Amino acid sequence: MTSHAYCSENSEFFSIFGSQAVPIKSIVPIIPREHGAPPCYVVLVEQLPLTIANQLAEMIYEEWQPECESLQMAKEYILQGLPLRITHFSGVGTDDYYQMPMGAALNIAIRSAYEHQN
Repeated sequence: MTSHAYCSENSEFFSIFGSQAVPIKSIVPIIPREHGAPPCYVVLVEQLPLTIANQLAEMIYEEWQPECESLQMAKEYILQGLPLRITHFSGVGTDDYYQMPMGAALNIAIRSAYEHQN
């Protein structure tokens, strides 16, 4: 069973993902523990083609220096699942029967609540 998201054309990640389906852990976004942090989808980088995974690692490495000490460190981090704000995506889908009804409702509620806060 798979869940996926589609990158928004105005996202900085569109140059990497394009219009293809991006594998995500769940259509229900995670809520980071930091107060005010936006909801995120967890991208399953290990399911992406190697060229796309490498482009993501390079982007993360460039943006997170000096905290990210090497390209290898960035690769190891994103292979655990890369949380990206829901605003980077324009839609989600799943073929997981159990996620469909609950996931769709939660997704809409979380996205709506976040958008009203900002």
